[in-house]
Amino acid sequence: MRVAAFDLAAYLAERAAAARTADATGEWCLPCPRCGGRDHLYVNVEKRCGHCFRCDWSPGLLDLLAELEGRPRAEIARRLGARDEVEAPSNLASLRERVRALGARVVSPLPGATPIPLPEAYIPLATRHSEPTERALAPFRAYLAGRRISPAAIGEHRIGCALLGRYAGRVIFPVLAGTAIVAYQARDITGRSRLKYFGPEGQQLGRVLFNLDRARQQERIVVCEGIISALCTGPDAVASFGKTLKPRQVALLAETRRPVVVLFDAAKVATGAADAHREAEEAAGKLHRAGVQAQIAWLEHGDPAENTLEVVRRAIARAAPFDSLVGLRRRLLTQPDDWANR
Repeated sequence: MRVAAFDLAAYLAERAAAARTADATGEWCLPCPRCGGRDHLYVNVEKRCGHCFRCDWSPGLLDLLAELEGRPRAEIARRLGARDEVEAPSNLASLRERVRALGARVVSPLPGATPIPLPEAYIPLATRHSEPTERALAPFRAYLAGRRISPAAIGEHRIGCALLGRYAGRVIFPVLAGTAIVAYQARDITGRSRLKYFGPEGQQLGRVLFNLDRARQQERIVVCEGIISALCTGPDAVASFGKTLKPRQVALLAETRRPVVVLFDAAKVATGAADAHREAEEAAGKLHRAGVQAQIAWLEHGDPAENTLEVVRRAIARAAPFDSLVGLRRRLLTQPDDWANR
């Protein structure tokens, strides 16, 4: 359906309670009429479509007005004089442009992962808020800047935070499949919580990978342990939420048909180098048995967020191919005396 002339900005200003311009791009922000999330629905008045970052609703113009007014969509269409329009796009490029203009969003399928809403207290950090709210958000922005997470990455991954409730004092990292949120982790920045990370009850992180959609478009994929490590590694990096790759994660990586580099954190004093090496080898071995061209990269210390990007990328460039003898070679190098006395 196409509406010949309609001033959506004027409509929102007059009819939508609590609607306001969100930023310099001209988007409007308002409460979502579907889930009730305050300041979660963003509307592009030029494209006449929107998206709620809490319930993942993406309405076009008629659906938006129908929900705001609580009236049938057909009634809204008749009132605005909307008419059916069928065009045959001349090529794929024009079809894509038409899809974007209609506000459609591509969602990549991720079997076994169910879309979930973000917590009620979630505040997006990609947009500017009122001055008092910005003062309260300053520690979260400073934390992300200190971990080398760029404003662009904050927007692309819908990173937010919470000031109240169960997730107060935490940065919230959504895990996306297309535009659907299928999981999230909340990272404490106060240092007062016994749990550095936690998320909603029942979510299965072993069935998803952070940033898989973007990474699968690169020439290779780098597997990191955590979200922050992946963000500091590059667009080709995913997070596996720990050193143990689950069967579904292995399958997802195999389906990309890309070489995979395992880049886990450097050995901690508590675990020792042998344990750290063995965990990376086990992950690479699972990928190798699934038909993936697997490699292992090592950092001399810390995780990717604790090293410069140059150091991280150099380690990836030097990654060693995995084969069935990699464990034996490691033991020969790390325990030569034991082997000499046998």
